[in-house]
Amino acid sequence: MAQPGEKPLSFVSSIPANGATNVARNIGTITLVFDKNVVDDSVWEDNKTQIDFWADSQRLQKRIDYNVVRSTAVEKRRNIYIKPIGLLKPNTKYTIRIGPNLTSKAGESLGKSVIITFTTGRRRVVPIPVEE
Repeated sequence: MAQPGEKPLSFVSSIPANGATNVARNIGTITLVFDKNVVDDSVWEDNKTQIDFWADSQRLQKRIDYNVVRSTAVEKRRNIYIKPIGLLKPNTKYTIRIGPNLTSKAGESLGKSVIITFTTGRRRVVPIPVEE
């Protein structure tokens, strides 16, 4: 059996899933799940800087406002949450990059970048009442 620090840190999944389409523009939280504790006080400040989030393919020009947060609940110590500030744009591809230096409490690093993409749905058309 592997001892702490011997097995590499792994990315498990995201919500929305990689490649998801028709994601709600008002998504309040994006969840990144790993196989180890990545939010311990000993690694949290550095790990927050390993998350990047942007729209379309123009990483530097299309950065959006967001917060990277964690839960203090023991059962959620493998999760990192991205909270977009405001609505996302309709029919837009978003990219999340998790940097290779993301580290677990036991000292294992991701070792490679992980890219997750999803696309928001189209803008809903709201009928305008017609005055008679």
